[in-house]
Amino acid sequence: MNLVKVLTIILFISSLSLFIGDMGSKSYAGNEKWEEKHLILFLVPGLSMEELDWYQSYTNYPQLWGSGAYAAVNLKPEGSYSYLNNTVSLSSGKRALGVKDWNAFEKGESWNDVPVEELFNRWYGSSSTSNILHPLISGLIAKNEDSSFNATIGWLGSLLQEEGVSTAVFGNSDLDMEKIRYGSLFVMNDAGEADGLLTGVVEERPGEPGGWEMSGEKLIHEVKQFQNKHEASFTVIEWGDIHRLFSEKDKMIPSHFDNQYRATLKRLEITLQDLISGTDADIWLLSPSVHSEAYQRKNQLGPFWIWEEKFTWQGKINSETTRRESLISNADIAPSIVSFFDINTPMDKVSGKAIIVGETDKWSYSQFKRRIDEVNKVFRNRGAVLSSYISGLVAMLVMVSLVFWLFERKRKARRLADTLLLSGVLSPFCFLVTSPIILPFSSLGYVILIMFSSVGTALILKKLIKETYSFACFLFFITLLIDIVFFASYLTERSFLSYDPVIGARYYGIGNEYAGIFIVSGILMTAFWLKNSITNKWLSWWSLFAVLSFTLVILGGSSYGANAGASLSTGVAIVFVFILYMKRMNTILKIIIMTLSVVLLFVILYLLQLTNQNSHIAIGFQHLLGGDWETIFEIIKRKIQMNWKIFKVSYWTQLFITSYFLIGVILWKHRKGYLMHFQNVLINCCIVTSLALLLLNDSGIVAAATSMFITLCVCYGWSLDKRRG
Repeated sequence: MNLVKVLTIILFISSLSLFIGDMGSKSYAGNEKWEEKHLILFLVPGLSMEELDWYQSYTNYPQLWGSGAYAAVNLKPEGSYSYLNNTVSLSSGKRALGVKDWNAFEKGESWNDVPVEELFNRWYGSSSTSNILHPLISGLIAKNEDSSFNATIGWLGSLLQEEGVSTAVFGNSDLDMEKIRYGSLFVMNDAGEADGLLTGVVEERPGEPGGWEMSGEKLIHEVKQFQNKHEASFTVIEWGDIHRLFSEKDKMIPSHFDNQYRATLKRLEITLQDLISGTDADIWLLSPSVHSEAYQRKNQLGPFWIWEEKFTWQGKINSETTRRESLISNADIAPSIVSFFDINTPMDKVSGKAIIVGETDKWSYSQFKRRIDEVNKVFRNRGAVLSSYISGLVAMLVMVSLVFWLFERKRKARRLADTLLLSGVLSPFCFLVTSPIILPFSSLGYVILIMFSSVGTALILKKLIKETYSFACFLFFITLLIDIVFFASYLTERSFLSYDPVIGARYYGIGNEYAGIFIVSGILMTAFWLKNSITNKWLSWWSLFAVLSFTLVILGGSSYGANAGASLSTGVAIVFVFILYMKRMNTILKIIIMTLSVVLLFVILYLLQLTNQNSHIAIGFQHLLGGDWETIFEIIKRKIQMNWKIFKVSYWTQLFITSYFLIGVILWKHRKGYLMHFQNVLINCCIVTSLALLLLNDSGIVAAATSMFITLCVCYGWSLDKRRG
């Protein structure tokens, strides 16, 4: 079966599956309106995945940690990582920011020696009947209205109260000399009011870290009393003992800290067990921020654990936002709370979706831990791996250029250059196929693995394949395609060259590093049959059209690539090839065709989103079609800022500058004498695509750098082939 038939079959199957929705999933919320429903959000600042690992080994309640459903949460806020910023983001359903001196106060307390009721009346012109007040509510609202993500503050508490769900908060994270009460953000309404008990469930203990300790007995008593009064309730518990412990660790001797650490985790476990067995509520354990040591070790994902009433089952959590199992976004928490009570989420206020929990016996904590370890490994080592890799690519390009300039008549030098170039083209493929085995390797060890596997694969291909560069491009293209379409991005989401879910810029699809390579690989792999059908101009051009059209569908499909910038860049390549094909067409007609092509591209991209309205591209179209130009311009502004930031600080800038310099200065002068006509066409098409990626992609420098690097390597390689005759 020839290559055209293979691609045709893949195109048919892939296009068909675009229109098949997910028939088996359902929301966390039920279909019936609640009669009696209670939810407890057990907020534990300072808790990390390391403490969950500790419980797996030292728990006194194995049934507790052997049941329920669990996930890791990306806690990244809009600003810097902090307990306050993270909690504002979690409670608002979008990345958000806190304000200086933010806190909650009970009536009767003072701030700067002024009673909080007096401040509230002074600043807002009214008194409040609520027990808990937030004097800086207007400042928090204003700051987030002017932020990049425009988070709405207080909508969650207001909506729950309007729908008849009673809300309350209990506990705090206070230290000796500092009040820290952020749990109330989940139940506070948009006027800065909430109910509950901040101090009554916390006991003064001078000998304990921070001088305070949560009272499990008082807490459970208050929670049960609150739930008994209401048909439906949402209770937030701010359990601040771990936060207090780590706030004083640097002042404690190690042995005493270890004893306090064990005792604190045991108290937390007992409180959870008593809540589950003593209340008729679902319990959601959530860490809004990990402790400082876990953060420094780059274990920054927060634990999230769900026990439904009486915890008799095991489950797995899925997120429509991340499209992953057991990894959810901070934007998913608020809509999940709303969905729990069968209330419709106002989608204009959130960027996430309600989580989906399914019962399963085919998931274990050890599997979960391995997956999170892989995520953290990419986050922890990605900078070192990519900096070494990119520096190696730049050095290789300089070395090959020297061969072209100084040693072009030396056969051994040309062979070495050819092997290095082919290795460079194969390196993204090696990153992809070795991604499942990243855990045992150090950063340096993994770069060495990529280097040897790339060179080894290049040497094998040179022995077996005549059209080595086209085949290398085909190898990457087909591997990534199969992984995305048939294996739910198993390889892609584990690769150092792909997206990082801890950073949270992208969770699914084809990231910008691979997107640029994917497009130009699709273009360059057509050289094999363009060369063999050189006498049939029609077949040559339409083969290229077919591959580019297929690439556009994959990149634009919400269930596959979900990369709007890359799909539009592919459309630009299609238009460019069409204009070359119709080069005798008059200028006016070309302008008309280009204008219609732009419109058609957006229509196609929109149609590709109809199978999944939850993708970020679909949400963007909703803003566009709804006339929400303010949000559209804010997104464009954010993308431009991101590109500029990447240009200033990213490792990819080295490769971007080097590749573009060599293409612009060296190859533009010399390549025409060494390349066949169809090779010139393909290289020109790749250059246009790379420029389009630079302008249309949110991380355009990254996509432009990777695409131009592959283009440059293949162009050099073809030049060497031509010189050999």
